Amino acid sequence: MSSPEIASLSWGQMKVKGCSTTYKDCKVWPGGSRTWDWRETGTNHSPGVQPADLEEVVKKGVKTVVIGRGMSEALQHPLWTI
Repeated sequence: MSSPEIASLSWGQMKVKGCSTTYKDCKVWPGGSRTWDWRETGTNHSPGVQPADLEEVVKKGVKTVVIGRGMSEALQHPLWTI
């Protein structure tokens, strides 16, 4: 099983194929997707994506994770996350 495709992407709007929700930011994994709320883990552009942001999808069995940097490439990926 593969993750759902990103159907469209523009500033502040992301649509996932097969899902009626329009996301600002989202997490996708085989069989699902949901809003990625940065406030859950204290994520901000700097220092960037936190290990806890990835835990949910890794627990779902995802072997390869693609982390976007945002439209302006401002979202950082610290080494402790990768």
